[in-house]
Amino acid sequence: MDVSPIQKASATAKVFEALYEMIATGRYKRGQKLPPQEELARQLGVSRNTLREAVNKLSTMGLLVSRQGVGTVVEPPTPAGYMSALGGQFLLDPLSVREFIEARICIERNVVRLAVARATPEDIVEAGKILERQRKAVLHGDGAEFTRQDLAFHLRLAEMSGNRVLQKFLETTHDMLQRFIGEVSVLPGAIEDALGFHGRVTEAIAARDADRAEREMILHLFDVVRRIEANLNIDLQPNALCGFNFIHRKANTRRPKRK
Repeated sequence: MDVSPIQKASATAKVFEALYEMIATGRYKRGQKLPPQEELARQLGVSRNTLREAVNKLSTMGLLVSRQGVGTVVEPPTPAGYMSALGGQFLLDPLSVREFIEARICIERNVVRLAVARATPEDIVEAGKILERQRKAVLHGDGAEFTRQDLAFHLRLAEMSGNRVLQKFLETTHDMLQRFIGEVSVLPGAIEDALGFHGRVTEAIAARDADRAEREMILHLFDVVRRIEANLNIDLQPNALCGFNFIHRKANTRRPKRK
């Protein structure tokens, strides 16, 4: 299969994009062997080293596999491998930060609403135990432990939702979410405020108040947005994020009427 040569500027990235597109669109199908590296590098107009770097990245994502005696073969992508590869570049690109936060808001606002409807008394108790471990981590200044328990809390909410697909989404982003929480938790006041939001979300679930649980979760994640913008100098365009209209609507309903 012949492919069009590409420009040498940002060669590794362009080779990666070209091969990724061919795999994603089915030009290279599952089980198909790539041309020998020397031939493929010639077709793309790059060096073998550049090609090798791009192939290694695709292999890390689980899209390619090297088989002894066969060569490099196309594999179907696995979500965990893809998210792991994304995590390696996470927080380096403001757009990826914004997209990840937006996805979290869209998923977790629905997770807590389902948790309100489906959580058992035992679920509430378990969430409370996680909160207690978070409190101890705050008291001891143990940021790493707080990050672990923060992640455990959000995954527990997904379990409480009773929706295995939503749970799998969060499990798939486990490594990325853990790194994200770790990065944010070092910002001033972040872990104390996160603990407060977690407590209020749990209280709302226990009270079977879906609107309050959703509001507290969205406020929690928008608080993260605010901290990132203030401390990392990143414009996340919060007015366009999933959930902004919900907060804006709720804020308007709480305004006292003018006499």
